[in-house]
Amino acid sequence: MTGAVIFVAPVVTMDPERPDADAFAVAGDRIVAVGTLDEVRAIAPGAREEALDGTVLPGLIDAHMHMERAGLKALVHLDDGDGVDRYIEAMRDSFDDDGPTDPSPEDRVRALERVQPLLHALGFTGIVDPAVRIEEMRGYQEAHRRGRLTMRTVAMPYLEIGSEATPDVDAVIAHLDGTGVSTGFGDELLRIGPIKVYLDGEALKGEALLDEPWDASGFRGRQRISDEDFARLVAWCAAHGWGVGTHAVGSAAIALVASEYEKAGDAVRERRFQFIHAYLETSAESIASAARSGAIASLQPSIIWHNGSGLRAKLGERAERANPVRSWLDGGATVAFGSDGPFFAFDPRHLMWQAVTRRVAGESEPLSPTEAITVEEALAAYTTGAAVAALADHHRGMIRPGHLADWALWGDDPRRVLLDDLRRIPVLRTDVGGRTVHTQERA
Repeated sequence: MTGAVIFVAPVVTMDPERPDADAFAVAGDRIVAVGTLDEVRAIAPGAREEALDGTVLPGLIDAHMHMERAGLKALVHLDDGDGVDRYIEAMRDSFDDDGPTDPSPEDRVRALERVQPLLHALGFTGIVDPAVRIEEMRGYQEAHRRGRLTMRTVAMPYLEIGSEATPDVDAVIAHLDGTGVSTGFGDELLRIGPIKVYLDGEALKGEALLDEPWDASGFRGRQRISDEDFARLVAWCAAHGWGVGTHAVGSAAIALVASEYEKAGDAVRERRFQFIHAYLETSAESIASAARSGAIASLQPSIIWHNGSGLRAKLGERAERANPVRSWLDGGATVAFGSDGPFFAFDPRHLMWQAVTRRVAGESEPLSPTEAITVEEALAAYTTGAAVAALADHHRGMIRPGHLADWALWGDDPRRVLLDDLRRIPVLRTDVGGRTVHTQERA
């Protein structure tokens, strides 16, 4: 097979039909064979062979990463030679800094050029940006036009309801109707995703919309869109080719989203409707409804890592099941992991560890282990599950023949190491579509 390369290493394929392999072959931007070395050689005769020192995994997808804003913060807080470890520290130390307020178009391209290699160094080959304003979309498009976009990006348009440009739901609908495109438009490097809307507020501010009051005052949280307007927006989007990703943190907000998504029919699965965050007092009924409709649970272990202690202080025992990933999975829903980076921790090794251990910052005791998952399930949320959120489940998220050659070489198999060692496994190489975008020597 002319131009093909056979890579020889233990492979964690994330393909349920063949979870492990000894080799895989790449021709152009696609995987053409996976299996034993003899099987791969038979399919790709004459291919060049390359032995890899480590374990191959599919490229990870962060299903909730504000990448352009992450790059703008990198321009402010990093020196030229700083790598990913320093970037992780800098973003932690600048947690309350939203970054530059009025970047130029050129700044936005520079920001993407700066941050993509840092994220590739963590094994990422794709992201979903969950709230892309018009000026941010121009930044992504210009970087793509110049050939500078190396991270497969799904951009979720954000039109703020109540702003001057879109004061109400009717204005949002009119804007979307006038674009001439909808969810799914684009190519393998830059694609338009569902729109982003906010239904309730933030949990630590006591604004997540709950069924039970936050405290003795009787306050149940903040609802940012009325039931009627939300129903109308979801129905219009479903009928006109748009998906919807809804910020819904508290149980009452999640239940409303579940109800309206179920009414929207096949468009929910086809256009990748999402529950975004969906972590506080989530009911079994809402999870079952989400599974029936085919909606995605876009969850962020990072938020619980940062906010778990504060939620315990506010809600006591009611906070113990926060971010019920186990329940989402057992209920049959598709779970996609993201980070809400760079504003929350975004190292996938740390976040997988958090989802397994249920540990939270500043606390000696984890949250309830009844919602813990396995390392394998956490990997799936970053690969096969996140690929669904990225409108790419038929060609990304696995090492499988016919899929895009998006993969990363880890220093060890994350399923086999001691749990605390998971956070220290180096990513030695990352390829996107057969092109190497990151390399690192073993320490």
